[in-house]
Amino acid sequence: MGLPIVLAGLNGALGLYSGIKGIFDASSAKREQRRLMRKAYAEEDGWYRRNYFGDHLNSTATRAAIKRVENTLRRKSEQDRARSRIVGGTPEYALAQNEQGMRSVENVMTNAAAMESDRKRSVDAQHRQNRNALLGSQSAALANDRSNATQLIGSGLNLLQNALMGVNWGKEERKYDGGL
Repeated sequence: MGLPIVLAGLNGALGLYSGIKGIFDASSAKREQRRLMRKAYAEEDGWYRRNYFGDHLNSTATRAAIKRVENTLRRKSEQDRARSRIVGGTPEYALAQNEQGMRSVENVMTNAAAMESDRKRSVDAQHRQNRNALLGSQSAALANDRSNATQLIGSGLNLLQNALMGVNWGKEERKYDGGL
């Protein structure tokens, strides 16, 4: 009579321990998950700030385009001065050439600004997509945590219930004496 009670008690204690340990493990995993999600959000925010608010009008590509236009204008100006020395240029012609050069620089800057607007729209769209992905993974992880915690608690309660049901509470065992 004593051994089944001890075994049932051990089974119940194991079930209770399992349930409590499951709760603490789930809590620890949830804290780690929150830490990782905060880190992911911070990294995504940093990426967004760098790419959206960065000075891309002063980027290498824009500076290279402006440098190409300046070099082209410098060569054309040298050619025009040489032609003017030979043919005899008028001040109006020189002024028109300078104005054309300024329009070229203005066109490069306008194109760079348009590309910057497109780039910002693209970065913003990617930012929204990244945020939605993070929110989706966070939501799935929370649902998984709830499911795991519920299963662990349920398993522990089942073991405890089985242990309690296996004990003969105050009932004495009757031994079969062969009908005598």
